[in-house]
Amino acid sequence: MKTAKFWKTAVLAAAATLLLGACSGGEQAPTTGPDDPGTASGEPSENLETTSGLPVLGESPYKLTASEEGATDFETLNTDYQSPYQNDTCVNISPSFLGGDTGLSVFKYTLSNDTFLLYDGAVYPLGGSGGDGVTSMAMADFTGDGAYELYYAYSSGSDSHVGYFDPATKETHDDMDAFRGTAIVLAADGSNLNIYAAEVSDYESLTSMVLTSGQQIASVGSKGSAPAVIAVDAAPDSSEAVATEDAGTAA
Repeated sequence: MKTAKFWKTAVLAAAATLLLGACSGGEQAPTTGPDDPGTASGEPSENLETTSGLPVLGESPYKLTASEEGATDFETLNTDYQSPYQNDTCVNISPSFLGGDTGLSVFKYTLSNDTFLLYDGAVYPLGGSGGDGVTSMAMADFTGDGAYELYYAYSSGSDSHVGYFDPATKETHDDMDAFRGTAIVLAADGSNLNIYAAEVSDYESLTSMVLTSGQQIASVGSKGSAPAVIAVDAAPDSSEAVATEDAGTAA
């Protein structure tokens, strides 16, 4: 079983920070993230938009929790998946804003950390395999169609990633951008969806922890009608914004 290196490191860093703060009269250093959190760069920022067409739905701090609701029924549908671990338990990690009419449910296996979306009777892998699985989510409209997409943060290897699922096309886009060596969390700011270095507390497992927003690293936005990750300091004359999008995985 792999270790949750991002999150455990973040917890230890937070504890060390509290100790240092107590020894120095209360001043605290940043708890997570490299000195220069990396985002991809390349395309100029003209025609980039950081405002969602609908109010962003999210939680801050983000409380990742698990329940058994619907998990047994989901496993009867997810017949193509075979966990590499024995006794790998499937749990429901859907945040409260996925309820109602969205029709979206997210499930995660507690040993492999493999994460799946259930939508309209079909199963979609989120974030691939071999990492810590999905750890935060939000809903926004950056395709401009007047309907929500599901955005999610996950880790793979030493990198964190942001991806999204578009219910209109029933496609997943797992790798909008990568952030080297930094645990991240998605958080709403009105009609903006931002990406922050994650400060972790109440860690029990990769299905139970609290993620608080630290330093802002980037924002989710759009280039034309395509969702994109935009550097935090991007401006119309800057070259530090990116709009990368993998080919979608059709249903």
